[in-house]
Amino acid sequence: MDESQTWHALQLSGLALLIVVITILLTVLNLVVLLLRGYIRTINHSNGIEDHLMYIGGIINLGLNIAVVYGCYTGIGSFDHKLNASIATEGAKMVTVWQLLYLTCSPIIKISICATLIRVASQRRYTYPLYVVSILAIAMSVMGIICVFVQCTPFTASWTGKGKCIPADVMMIPAYIFSAVNIAMDWTITIVPAFMLWSLRIRRYLKLLASGILGIGILASTAMIVRMIYVLSYGKSTNKLHKIGYIILWAVVEISLGIIAGSLPSVHQSSKGRSKDSTSRRDSYGTELGTIVGRRRRPPPIVPTYNDYEVTTTIGQGDDGNNDTDFDKDDDSTRRMIYVTREIQQTYS
Repeated sequence: MDESQTWHALQLSGLALLIVVITILLTVLNLVVLLLRGYIRTINHSNGIEDHLMYIGGIINLGLNIAVVYGCYTGIGSFDHKLNASIATEGAKMVTVWQLLYLTCSPIIKISICATLIRVASQRRYTYPLYVVSILAIAMSVMGIICVFVQCTPFTASWTGKGKCIPADVMMIPAYIFSAVNIAMDWTITIVPAFMLWSLRIRRYLKLLASGILGIGILASTAMIVRMIYVLSYGKSTNKLHKIGYIILWAVVEISLGIIAGSLPSVHQSSKGRSKDSTSRRDSYGTELGTIVGRRRRPPPIVPTYNDYEVTTTIGQGDDGNNDTDFDKDDDSTRRMIYVTREIQQTYS
């Protein structure tokens, strides 16, 4: 075989180099955030379904990013004049691998974020849209995977070109539907927390944290919108791998920002110091089971009397009226917290 037609790794430049650099940086950042989340949630015995989903999504995303980096060395983000048949075929294969991994990873991360929001939401008007997003995420993922497998017969024709494939113009229809629905889901996940925090009185640094998280969510949604502009690249016959590189780049940004935005609340909530009682039992979210079983009667006040002072100690359960800390918890147990108030009055004989 002519040496010019054998596969070899490309010298990265331009868009391909940019994709590799950004992918590696975001991969390292994602791993740090996920490892920190896993460590904190584990030592606090507070891992929930949303955490396990995010860990699974993070592992799949790691494989996705590895495929992207390798794909850049075999044509993704490069112009046709730098490719031979073997390199272009391998690059097209990695595009297909990326599609399948992306369609598997994206809904898992969205459902993880929805599960987190559903757990802390106090009203059904907030939870219903999140359930809808979770269902749509699964439906869109299944639709996308089916499209990937049926677009060419045999399946290997997706990268070899040796077979019969559905016209690219037809395949762009589900691509646009998938992108539009995903944009709607991303904005729903971003807007719902904003409404949840609208009327809450919380500390300033918590407001800043919430604003940062919402900002990251908006950036992820914006990345999806920008990526939709390049969907037409699927129908191009020249420099196709170069143009698809833009789609992959923004997809990497979207997924990575989703992992970060979905992990920051759990890291913050779990890293806060919690009072621990060796005899208290807690569920998987760190909520004392005693606060869930039922409301206890408020014990009568204890009134010890001293020579010159009268001390009244009241032990109660419920809101102590301090709104600055009511929402500074991992759950709603603060609304049923046990508090102690003590009044001291000087007496005169």
